[in-house]
Amino acid sequence: MRHFLALPLLAVSLSLAAPASAQDQASESEMIEKFNDPAFQDNMVSVMSGFMTAMMDLPIGQFAAAMEKAVPEGMDDQEAFSRIDPDATLGDLAARDNPNFNAEMEDKMRKGTAMMGIMASEFGALLPQLKAMGERMKRRMEDVE
Repeated sequence: MRHFLALPLLAVSLSLAAPASAQDQASESEMIEKFNDPAFQDNMVSVMSGFMTAMMDLPIGQFAAAMEKAVPEGMDDQEAFSRIDPDATLGDLAARDNPNFNAEMEDKMRKGTAMMGIMASEFGALLPQLKAMGERMKRRMEDVE
């Protein structure tokens, strides 16, 4: 589930890379402000929580039973799939391994959105330098041609 925290970081990266007009600085500042806004972060958590709830409701038991039949004898994990209830969902499996899964996941989502704000601020501070570096690279490449 660590990969889930990468989603907010990806969103920040893509969002900050998107502006390309003369109004870049204003839109970047607005975006940074928005990513640091607690209300926006709460909305993000609500959206991600809804997505996670839908994912956790996915039935996995029948898939596990099919996998057990597909794995050649001698290569299986000694009943790993057969221990899964045929009616189990992904959430059932997550809670089986960690009874506090839902609470911990929401906590991680909240931390992830806070990190998103921090990352947006830090990338925002770096943008002028990154743009200048890009311009220098562009000029140097033109000299090569």
